[in-house]
Amino acid sequence: MQSFATRYRLTQRESEILILSVVYGFTNREISEKCVISEKTVKNHLSNLMNKIGARSMRKLFSLLLFHALSS
Repeated sequence: MQSFATRYRLTQRESEILILSVVYGFTNREISEKCVISEKTVKNHLSNLMNKIGARSMRKLFSLLLFHALSS
């Protein structure tokens, strides 16, 4: 995960939200409760990291993360 975050220059918070969303399958609400931030902030972080990665959907984001993990 660290190499993925480094490659796409994700912040620590973006990496945390990515893990909670993609790896653990948490909803935005669950992430907001766990991180003690608003759902809007979660959405903003997801939008920012998706822009950095070039993913236009959560499905594509998951696919890129999985591909990276399998090719490492």
